[in-house]
Amino acid sequence: MINYKIVCRALGSLLYIESILLALSMGVGAIYDETNFWTFGIPSLVSAMLGFGLCATGDTADNRLSRRDGYLVVSLTWVLFSIIGMWPFLLSGATERPAVAFFEAMSGFTTTGSTAFADVDGLPHSILFWRSISHWLGGMGIVFFTLAILPGMSNGDQKLFSAEATGLKIGKLHPRIGTTARWLWGFYCLLTGVCVTALYLAGMSLFDAVNHGMSTVATGGFSTHTDSIAWFDSSLIEMTEVLFMFLASINFSLLYLILFRGRFRIFVKDTELRGFLIVLIVCIITATCFLTPETVWEEPMLALIEIPQALRKATFNCMSLMSTTGFTTEDFMNWHPTVWIVLTFAGMCGACAGSTSGGIKMIRIITAFKVLIAEFFHALHPRAVQPIRINGAMLPHSVVRSVFAFFTAYMIILTVSITIMCWYDYPLVDCFGMAISSFSNIGPTIGRELGPLDPWGELPDALLWLNSFLMLCGRLEIFSLLLPFIPAFWKEN
Repeated sequence: MINYKIVCRALGSLLYIESILLALSMGVGAIYDETNFWTFGIPSLVSAMLGFGLCATGDTADNRLSRRDGYLVVSLTWVLFSIIGMWPFLLSGATERPAVAFFEAMSGFTTTGSTAFADVDGLPHSILFWRSISHWLGGMGIVFFTLAILPGMSNGDQKLFSAEATGLKIGKLHPRIGTTARWLWGFYCLLTGVCVTALYLAGMSLFDAVNHGMSTVATGGFSTHTDSIAWFDSSLIEMTEVLFMFLASINFSLLYLILFRGRFRIFVKDTELRGFLIVLIVCIITATCFLTPETVWEEPMLALIEIPQALRKATFNCMSLMSTTGFTTEDFMNWHPTVWIVLTFAGMCGACAGSTSGGIKMIRIITAFKVLIAEFFHALHPRAVQPIRINGAMLPHSVVRSVFAFFTAYMIILTVSITIMCWYDYPLVDCFGMAISSFSNIGPTIGRELGPLDPWGELPDALLWLNSFLMLCGRLEIFSLLLPFIPAFWKEN
């Protein structure tokens, strides 16, 4: 049975965190002389009071968290955080539509980066900071953050860790999950600080650097400007972003071992990382070819000018979408349609498991590809045994089964979502782009009526709620979110 008291206590502890972050955003507003006490004070107070009530309810709870309890905590946490997190947008007057406010909050916490606001530059500094801090918290994981700073819950740490982890595995740096969480969050903070410093030195203001640093390392994509990175018109800033988007796309456990333990061979030997690099490079080369005018190839002097520009555009946008950060420099709907396909494919694949990126994750892509090769081999040699290996280790059948289940669920949810969107008379390419963008937590979308630079607030409320669901489903990788909807989840056995 569900241990409701321990679930309440866990949720209460988490809500204290949101209360503090809301108060921090209010403080940022005070620095810029913005009158925003009610904008952030009321949600912060509500979050604190609700947290206190839930903690009091679970005060006498048995200190054991089951797997079902863990899944329930994770699902409810992300929904509660978004419900409370939407209120600053409503109270500030940024929007009067609850669907828009909830969509923006969900887009922030899930690090999707799709914005419903047409004029981001006109938003108060405190609201801009709230969007960025929601990215930063959601990037590594709300529950994972709590495991890093709060005392453990007996055997519950592993359950919460498993319920929120992205990909097939994150990797443990220490036998204790709490210690692993503290090490990774410490590294996450360090990487964020370095990114902020680098962006500041590259030419951003301090406020822009802090916000973009949090969005970049979280692979979120919220910017402080409507034009996103294009507003700065700086190749140095773009290349700085590319570097940190790449670092944030790597499994953080591997990145920690490479940078702090000196295990540089992992960078070459890790199967998933190699696959990520191969797909990224192929996408960049393909996009560069189609972004370079055909006449350039016959004029060497013109090629020296045009090809580097095409390479710059391709590198930034392929890295942005494959990391699922979603920063933009221009409207790629004006480019060759082949580039649309390349960018969409890159976003669907995503980066490495255990990173802050979204998408399917390269480890699943590689596993599915190896299963396909093994099936071809088995068709030719029925009696032969062809084990599937990743990093030299044989994958158990349970992992292969989970990958197959994920792809099946992914295609079903995607198909149903696209069908629903088509009922609202949007072009098929727009419906496909919106569903992929939300489900893979990418941000920018291909589309004629809703393109990469258009605000999602133009959509009707029903589609905003649907895309909010897709964003959360993609961030929690389907099963953690949908399990509580299965009747067997609530049965005793």
